[in-house]
Amino acid sequence: MKKNHHLLLFFCFIFIALILSFVPGFSQQIVENTRIDTIGHFIGFFLLTWLLTSLAKLPTSIAAITLVFYAAASEFGQAYLGFRNGEFSDFVADIVGVGCFIFVLWFKLIFNKKR
Repeated sequence: MKKNHHLLLFFCFIFIALILSFVPGFSQQIVENTRIDTIGHFIGFFLLTWLLTSLAKLPTSIAAITLVFYAAASEFGQAYLGFRNGEFSDFVADIVGVGCFIFVLWFKLIFNKKR
């Protein structure tokens, strides 16, 4: 994957986060309702992104798009299960986990380039 694509993907995630931060009450709701389950979603999708890009050798953009759709499908499916419930905060945590991995990867590329 070209280095410019990493940068473009990173800025897309930042742009989405900025838009969501301007929704009234959204960022406050995320902070107040964070639970251990949401943290698990973040860590899980961070690691899933790492596995798909490192072990499966998928391009970062394909892995990110795939995982965002997987996160949406899993939360949507949980909304129809009797013993689970789909939560938007978990979906956001999934996306933030993917985005953070991309940020770490981007930062690593920049750091290695300067060396």
